Amino acid sequence: MIFTLAGCRQDNVSPIRNVRFDPKLLNPLKAAGGCTNYSYFSGAKLRNLGTINTSRVVVAFDENLTQAQREQVITRYGFVAGIHSQRASQTGMMFTLNLMNGLNCAQTEQAIRELAKDKAIKYAGPYFVMDGNQQIGLSNEVMVKTDAGGVPSLKEFAANYHAKLIGPLGADTYLLQVDKYSRGNALELSDLLKEQKGIAHATPDFILAQ
Repeated sequence: MIFTLAGCRQDNVSPIRNVRFDPKLLNPLKAAGGCTNYSYFSGAKLRNLGTINTSRVVVAFDENLTQAQREQVITRYGFVAGIHSQRASQTGMMFTLNLMNGLNCAQTEQAIRELAKDKAIKYAGPYFVMDGNQQIGLSNEVMVKTDAGGVPSLKEFAANYHAKLIGPLGADTYLLQVDKYSRGNALELSDLLKEQKGIAHATPDFILAQ
């Protein structure tokens, strides 16, 4: 499981230097507060993730795009340095994007929101730093184990939060896939699920940076 993680490298929200940024990305941040502190429950224990890492984000592109088209999409954003790696998840390909140096936490959070507005991108999420070294990205998947008779409750939850239910993958084990239209990310939905009748356990999936 994931334990305490490091915070971001820059906590102020002053304008960055030497980074080609769209003006609309910077202006709202001058009045922004501090960075969000992320956490989630693993069973009954709260796991603290800290603030997001400012060097990478994770995205899922429209699956119909070619590699050349994906490269073309990210050239629209001056804060993206390029595609770092890709990984096949149970629901599709996840891509890690490198960000330009000099971003702070608030600007990185805004960058994620800007990426999610793109019709070619189905999901955009943050990275965190584990043990001061290992970088992990928040995927678009939540692994869920139900109690006996808990599947109807899970189906209703998936419909209410606009998440895709996949499975069963094993004995009473299912996967919830979220996208930018879902009512919450994998962290938020896993925490909400622990309060649902018929749900034994729910855990967000993370991507290890290569």
